[in-house]
This record gives sequence, C-alpha cells and structure tokens, in this order.
Amino acid sequence: MSGMLIAMFAGLMTPQAAPHPSTLEPYSAPAIRPFEPGSDFGRELAEGDAAGAAHRRPLEAPVTVDAYRGSYEVTPTDLEIAYEQGVTSAELRADQSAGPLDGPWRIRDAGGRTLYDVVLMDPGVGTAEGGWRNGRGAGAAVSDGRTLTLEDGGGTIALERAANGWRGRLTVDGRSRPVTITRPH
Repeated sequence: MSGMLIAMFAGLMTPQAAPHPSTLEPYSAPAIRPFEPGSDFGRELAEGDAAGAAHRRPLEAPVTVDAYRGSYEVTPTDLEIAYEQGVTSAELRADQSAGPLDGPWRIRDAGGRTLYDVVLMDPGVGTAEGGWRNGRGAGAAVSDGRTLTLEDGGGTIALERAANGWRGRLTVDGRSRPVTITRPH
C-alpha cells in the first residue's frame, strides 16, 4: 500500500510538459508582475517634511465617544503608504493589459432570461479562458474573440460587438437562437 502512495506522490511531483486539463495553454509568468518591493524597501530615510515624528501613536486604551477628537485610526507610516501605492499601481497595470472579454458576463436569451453566467480571463492576446454555470450545470469557456465556446454541453456563440457588450447566436445541439452578452450589474 505505501509503495503505491509513494508512486502516486512521485507522479504528482514530476514536472509535466502538457498543459493542465483545465486550460488550453501551459502556465507562463504574467507580463506585469505583482508589486515586489526592492531589497531596501522600508529602510529608506524619509525626506523633507516627513523627517519628524508625524505619526500618531497607537491607542493604549479604549476611547469613549465623548473623548473622540479626529480619528481612531493610527496614521499610516511611510512604509505602509508606499506599499499600498505599489500594490495599487501593479493592479492598475494588470487591469490595463486585460482584453475586452476579461471578467464576469451574463448571457441572456431574446426574452431577457439568464441562460449562463460566464467568467473569462482575457490576457489581451490569444485565447480567453474561463468557466460557465447555469442552474443545471457548469463547464469550461473558451473564446478567440470571434466565438465563445461553452464546453461540456453549453454550446457555441458567434460573437458580434454590441452597444453595451456582445451579441450573437447560441448554437446548442444544432439549434440556434439569438442571445445578448452583458456585464452583470
């Protein structure tokens, strides 16, 4: 029994050349890295007006509502402010590189009934991938920008740009009907 477990774990730890079954493309590092502070981050000296003790010290005891003056929050340090700015900047750069299909979508029929909820990760170039669900099931979703394929029985939609999203014809089991694809509110 233990020999079988060892063989199973060895198989899991061996690098695989093929893509994972849940994706069509193997992993590659993101073009825009998350915020990674430099080796001297937090050890730089404050410049200009910030050289003094500008930060409020943490509270040492509860403060009653009657004694409230200003804020209960401790003023963020220069290090905390710089870190938040770095994270926000990395998030903005990642959002700017995303393709037009990135994020959540809702597919509705001509009567306005929701057929599918879809979430796609669109890197801006190449294939957008994600997943779909409805009240009866779920599966993978793949788009090349012209068609959206809802795998595992969902069907295929020929995409066309519309004023507030996309529109197209959903084809499932040889039957086709018009649909709209919009962002959920």
